[in-house]
Amino acid sequence: MEQEFSILHELDLGQHTLFIMSDGSIDLLATGEHTPSLAQNALRLESDETYRLLVSLQAQFQPQERNPCSVATDAAS
Repeated sequence: MEQEFSILHELDLGQHTLFIMSDGSIDLLATGEHTPSLAQNALRLESDETYRLLVSLQAQFQPQERNPCSVATDAAS
């Protein structure tokens, strides 16, 4: 039995298109003239991999909090 999924969001990244699917997975497809076949130019992350990727990206790009002690020291200078 084959399940059907729909595309929830599509994001054009330039040379690639990112698709967020209804099953929680992500498809990344290379676009342009240099893409001979879909099988060679597509990447699919299942929902668990998608979750780990998004958690990692959030941690990577989360603003660094300053140490409250260093803020007090900076203000006193």
